[in-house]
Amino acid sequence: MDVKNNLHNNKSNPRKLNLLYLGLLLFVTLLTTLYLASSKAIFAVSDWTFHAARVEEIYLNLKSGSFFTFIAARTFHNTGAASFLFYPCIFLYPWAFLRFILSPVNAFYAWYALVTFATATISYFSMKAYSKKSLASFIFSLVYTFAPYRLYLGEAVFGEYLAVTFLPLLFLGIYEVLWGDKKKWYLLAISGALVAYAHILSVFLSLQFAVILFIIKLITSRGISKDRIKSLLLSAGVCVFLVLPVIVPFFTDFIGQGLFSAYPGIVYTMAMGPRNLLLNPFSAPQNSWNLSFMLMLTILTAWAFIKSRRNWIIYVLGLFACFLTTRYFPWKLTAGTPFEMVQLPVRYLSYASLFLTILFALGSSSVLEEHVTGRKKLALSCSLAVFMALFSLSSLSVYRDTLKHVQDMPKTSANSTQPAPFKRLRDYNYYNQFNYKILFGAFDYMPKSSLTSVQKRNSLLMHQAYLNGKTLTLSPLIKANQISYQVKSEKAADVDLPVIAYKHTTVSVNGQKHAFRRGNRGTVVVGLKRGQNTVTVGYKASPVFYLSIVISILSWLALLIYLVKFKAKYAQ
Repeated sequence: MDVKNNLHNNKSNPRKLNLLYLGLLLFVTLLTTLYLASSKAIFAVSDWTFHAARVEEIYLNLKSGSFFTFIAARTFHNTGAASFLFYPCIFLYPWAFLRFILSPVNAFYAWYALVTFATATISYFSMKAYSKKSLASFIFSLVYTFAPYRLYLGEAVFGEYLAVTFLPLLFLGIYEVLWGDKKKWYLLAISGALVAYAHILSVFLSLQFAVILFIIKLITSRGISKDRIKSLLLSAGVCVFLVLPVIVPFFTDFIGQGLFSAYPGIVYTMAMGPRNLLLNPFSAPQNSWNLSFMLMLTILTAWAFIKSRRNWIIYVLGLFACFLTTRYFPWKLTAGTPFEMVQLPVRYLSYASLFLTILFALGSSSVLEEHVTGRKKLALSCSLAVFMALFSLSSLSVYRDTLKHVQDMPKTSANSTQPAPFKRLRDYNYYNQFNYKILFGAFDYMPKSSLTSVQKRNSLLMHQAYLNGKTLTLSPLIKANQISYQVKSEKAADVDLPVIAYKHTTVSVNGQKHAFRRGNRGTVVVGLKRGQNTVTVGYKASPVFYLSIVISILSWLALLIYLVKFKAKYAQ
């Protein structure tokens, strides 16, 4: 048999076909990443400095032998901010590990390539499980992975960027539990946990569509069987065990502690108008807040070709997700409700891309397979990969052009209150960014009392302490999860240090454990004796947190054992 024909015979050589498609996906991933990396620069825009500072903290702690990072001792102006406790960071660790072997810029782009290829691979196999069609899965993976909004997220919005990686698997899991093979409930548990490890807000967004799909199931099937309810509850229960390390800190350190998380409310200017939604896909740069022209064509034409109720549901969900991104949706009515957490309506573009890409992949693959047979399919697959690579390079050229025209980020003082500017980072000036105030997220997860005035906020950034009615500017001595100050007092007095106090914050004075209280800045206030004192502020996680990690690891191991046994039984 001809090898090229054989490659497209799913029944005889599914593994070779998968390898072919994965190889093409890897080709597009490497080509686009190398194109960006060849600039040897990064545009520090939007959320970049927030996530880069978190990676830097993790990297430096790993370098000093500490695996866990709880508070920002080295970054975030040494304020001890606990974004690591409340904002998942596990998927930032590969980036931090890459820092040991690569330069700062190259480490980022290597991480970018890993996430991109992971997205492509998960997308391919998720669609393959759903459609049972290799070509459709390949097209879906290409279009979804290199969708305009995802390319935009990959520039700086890394929480969402990571969550998008697992959305195809998540909705495959929902489909299996509600309509498909209910015995595959584990897909929903695993994917739900992975999304939670990436971005908590994406869990909330995904739950909205999960509830809609559950209601659609009740309506279209006139109810739901007890077995499917059991599978749904089982997947939810297992998912909770898997994500305990993410959940526990909120119960032990956040709830009832008066901490600030994020500004509530919908930013209406971030909702798209009719022109943005309809015309941008054909005119605007294809790495921004819009759908690709392929998906806009799907919106305009798919209704004429859809025959199955299942695809109609997907089509309506795609349209609804698009509607949610616009000013047509009455977002003002969500004031005072949990939906204010969404903040930016454009976040729903990820879900619009997911649903519409399914239809585009199914429709285009059916047309192509009807007219292309034999060895021509191999040429077709390669052509599609090259087309998407060129399309993505064209989209990313906007980013490359920006890098040519923006200035390098200049140096600033270590206690500067100036926000990080939108500037270019190279290896030689990469560390300059950490002396600026983080543009978005500098004060996330701090006590609300520390944010009641500009003076209070700036005093933290400038390392200002208060002693005997005087303002002192102190220089911190840093270790992993630990900040020390040398304070000299002429008499016994309280000192208010520029370090945030949390429920499990620890304080020692001259090596001895010492009591403290929270001051009016939400900071550590400790009583000192006359003379020279070394005050050390640290963080010691509760035993419940470490127990949650053990339970999570054991849950993953138990799930792995179950999958091995399930696959063996399923194969018989």
